[in-house]
Amino acid sequence: MTDQRDIERKREELRQHLNEIEDRVNPKKVADRFVGKAQDSYNEDPTPWIAGAAGVAVLIVGSIALALFGKK
Repeated sequence: MTDQRDIERKREELRQHLNEIEDRVNPKKVADRFVGKAQDSYNEDPTPWIAGAAGVAVLIVGSIALALFGKK
């Protein structure tokens, strides 16, 4: 009879592991975790985020200027 109990216990462990794996690889949950961490990071210190956004803006404006005025 213990064999049946062992089998049931192993099945339950496997079920729990599969649920954990599903939670880790579920795209919506992964995105939610990333957004949550990003928001926490921004709320702690927005300076790096603002600097990064300014850098991207400079790259975009520079690329447009080069495309417009770089050709002669």
